[in-house]
Amino acid sequence: MLPFQRANNLAGAGIFLVAAISYWLTMEPTVSFWDCGEFISAAYKMEVGHQPGAPLYLMIGKLFSLLSFGNTAKVAYWINFVSVIASAATVMFLFWTINAVSLKMLKQDKSSIDRRETAGVLIAGSVGALAFAYSDTFWFSAVEAEVYALSMLFTAVVFWSILKWESSDNDRWLIFIAFLIGLSIGVHLLSLLAIPAIGLVWYFKKAQRPDVWGMLKAFLVSCVLLGVVQIGVIQYVVLLAAKTDIFLVNDLGLNFGLGAVVFMLLLTGGLAVALWHSVKRKKYYLNLGLLCLTFILFGYSSYFMILIRAHAQPNVNLSNPEHPLALYAYLGRTQYEEKPLLYGQYFDSQATGSKITGKEYRKGPERYEVARETFKTEYDRNGIFPRVYSSRPDHINSYKSWLGLAEGQQPRVSDNLKFFTSYQLGFMYWRYFMWNFAGRQNDRQGQGSLTEGNWLTGLNPVDALRLGSQKNLPPSLAQNEGRNSYFALPLLLGLAGLVYAFRRNRRHALIVSVLFICTGIAIIVYLNQDPLQVRERDYAYVGSFYAFCIFIGLGFFAFRDLICRFTGKLGPAIAGLACLTAVPVLMATEGWDDHNRSAKTTALDWAKNYLNSCAPHAILITNADNDTFPLWYAQEVEGIRTDVRVVNRQFLSDPSYIRQMRSISNKSAPLPLSIPAEKIVDGKREYFPYVDYGLADSVELGDLLAVMLSDNQADQVQMNDGSFMNFLPTKKFSLKVNPDQVVKTGTYHDRKQVTDKMEWEFTGNFAGKADLATIDLLVHNNWKRPIYFAGSVSNDTYLGLDKYLYLEGYAYRLLPLKRGESDKKEKESRTNTPVMFHNLSQKFSLSGFTSASYLDPESRSVASGAWNLYNTLAGNLLSEGRTKDAAVIARRALSGLPMRNHSITDTLHKLLLVENLYGSGLKKDAGRVTDQATDFLEKELGWIAGLSRERQQAQLRDIQRGMYVLSGLAQASRINGDPGRQQKLEQLFSRLEAVFQKNLS
Repeated sequence: MLPFQRANNLAGAGIFLVAAISYWLTMEPTVSFWDCGEFISAAYKMEVGHQPGAPLYLMIGKLFSLLSFGNTAKVAYWINFVSVIASAATVMFLFWTINAVSLKMLKQDKSSIDRRETAGVLIAGSVGALAFAYSDTFWFSAVEAEVYALSMLFTAVVFWSILKWESSDNDRWLIFIAFLIGLSIGVHLLSLLAIPAIGLVWYFKKAQRPDVWGMLKAFLVSCVLLGVVQIGVIQYVVLLAAKTDIFLVNDLGLNFGLGAVVFMLLLTGGLAVALWHSVKRKKYYLNLGLLCLTFILFGYSSYFMILIRAHAQPNVNLSNPEHPLALYAYLGRTQYEEKPLLYGQYFDSQATGSKITGKEYRKGPERYEVARETFKTEYDRNGIFPRVYSSRPDHINSYKSWLGLAEGQQPRVSDNLKFFTSYQLGFMYWRYFMWNFAGRQNDRQGQGSLTEGNWLTGLNPVDALRLGSQKNLPPSLAQNEGRNSYFALPLLLGLAGLVYAFRRNRRHALIVSVLFICTGIAIIVYLNQDPLQVRERDYAYVGSFYAFCIFIGLGFFAFRDLICRFTGKLGPAIAGLACLTAVPVLMATEGWDDHNRSAKTTALDWAKNYLNSCAPHAILITNADNDTFPLWYAQEVEGIRTDVRVVNRQFLSDPSYIRQMRSISNKSAPLPLSIPAEKIVDGKREYFPYVDYGLADSVELGDLLAVMLSDNQADQVQMNDGSFMNFLPTKKFSLKVNPDQVVKTGTYHDRKQVTDKMEWEFTGNFAGKADLATIDLLVHNNWKRPIYFAGSVSNDTYLGLDKYLYLEGYAYRLLPLKRGESDKKEKESRTNTPVMFHNLSQKFSLSGFTSASYLDPESRSVASGAWNLYNTLAGNLLSEGRTKDAAVIARRALSGLPMRNHSITDTLHKLLLVENLYGSGLKKDAGRVTDQATDFLEKELGWIAGLSRERQQAQLRDIQRGMYVLSGLAQASRINGDPGRQQKLEQLFSRLEAVFQKNLS
């Protein structure tokens, strides 16, 4: 082996170990928030997760889960470890990629390169690879069970492989790349975006005299190939199989699935014949292309796992893609809203009609049936490059804010471009880019304010131009673990590497630049994101950060050349030490605290507490993502409270999901649903418009259900197209209650407090299939099983039942209790006190809040919810005269929940805690918490008071909250005989009030 090759391999292994150990030390030991719980559950039991699925990831996760050796508590640990290994391998391949590009820049061959240049190449690779290893976005995905780490590994190996092909001129590398791309489809589509860069490598290798027009043609052809794989292979292969199946079933009367088998045989046979022809006729490039297509299909075949497992009907089987038509819809992500891309409406455009675009089918008893016609809405105003298209009221307000539009002012094409550059590019890409290579202000999700989620460098003169002075910051900003100051050193080194690359080798500089654009800015164009995203989306652009780190590595050579002008022979060593220290070492030390999840268990604890909020054999109605996925993990993997049936409200509009709810799941019996399956198949009873029939009295829920399910036209309303549709004739609902049944089933103990009739008003303007299923559940459950609603779902989930919902923990229990006229409590303050006291004092685990060295924003949100529960219960206990029990709850909150104030909002919890502590006779603890909150608010509000009038206006909500807490703490001190604290608080309040009144009137 050549000396350079040996050193390159050994150094790559060393880079792998450094990255792997770093990720292993900071890896989350159990389930995380967001999609991780679903991925771990689906991998462990080979289930079908949300569209478009990740079958290869699930199979690899299953393989790693076997390392738990039957200990279900360790399953998440080992599936998380997939990301550790994949991420470390990605860093290793990046190291080798940078070194390969470096040889091109230095115009050196690995067989003749000397020791000095070998050392330089290895240092460059180390700087760039480790910069990526410790970059904010990549590190986040490297320590949890998500697809992005493994997806990035495929992208890294694909790009490395094309450079190997370029050096070796062996076309087997191209077939290998095709196979990797096919495999990567079963994880994520990110590696497909490397195809344009691959096309340029091919062009520069094959063209004798490359020119601009040739490069442009190569790029366009590569983009076409990308479209062929993404649409032609991923979607249309499945679509053609589905169409063939429809033909054989509907027209020839054959069995379901036979058409798909016939199509696959024809496809296989066609490829075999074409390959034979290419060999016989010696058509080399045809043979190469066919082999690449074949290997893409081989890799793509991982999706057979989805079909196979859907047929098995596991507990998690979203969309039930058990036949080709369903799989096509599954891959096409049809449940997500379609967004205009090149031409479309504005947010204020009015619909003028609709155009039929096709038909959707469902699987019937004997043939495929038309479920519905698909439509495309037509609008009165359209524009090119539509970016401000959403008509949601909150989105419209955000559009106007970002664009500075006055009320009634219509957006134009220029506003599309302005929103694209300011929000979609500036805020949703370049902000993330700067997080990774300049520095980050804090870990709060940004929505455009100057104190949340911005990038910063740590250089006050630079940051002050955008964010104001960064000196004498309050604790919420200065002490936030997400505040990482890189002083823009990685950015500057990357820009130096970019300039160096274009000076030394424009071809490879252009190739890396195309990879950067396609995995970053091109995604921004394609996604066309609307404002107010539910979470930060930086993970989608990690491929472009990978590409920039190649330039960071090359930046070492630029810096070395500069240093050597002044230091002579010591220059390379000084430059290498400086670059390693100023970039990867700095990034690692700054980012370690906010990426260290080694003792974090808040997601698991939250899931346990949620399930333990429910009585035995309960039905818990939730929303998707964080409201459901950790619960699935707890039940499907660790077997925690499997008697509770988790019903995801967002999936309940899918007939296949309703069918799953009719089946036994673990220890949970089927839901008591009576709706005949044929009445709610796909395309039937999707939507129930509200038509006011002027009914004065409430309608019994059972009667309403009968009307909603009736096929009699007398019970339906005629639509504009002449068709008849079931509808909602009233919003006034009622449900008869048998108090004896309520007591008998243990729903509630006191018969006198149970009403014999529940009455409420439906809050929506229409009902959907999920509402229909929920109504069916309420009618036929007859209080046999406890029904709970998650506390964090949208208001329409509750169907207007708010006055019958009582907190028993994280969830509201539906209880048919009488309410006195003087009882004006909202559901957030209403508790089933005896049960909730037992749950919070005996069942809930709060250890995750104290064991974690860092609480991320999602964990802090969970902690905030827990503070609300404990404070609400303690307050209600005090109002009931149960002082000792209130003291138990207050002490438990004091010892188990995080006392640190991350924001002014957190002090609202402390105000309620202080009131409860005083009420419980715990005056010493109340005084201590008062002092902590006062000190925090003095610094926070004092800092705001020193800002300009405009920036104070932007902080108005925090000012109002802070002043309210100060006033409340002063009042609590006065009532409970603490004049010293009262005086201090009143003086602070008066001083701040004078400033804010002067500036804010």
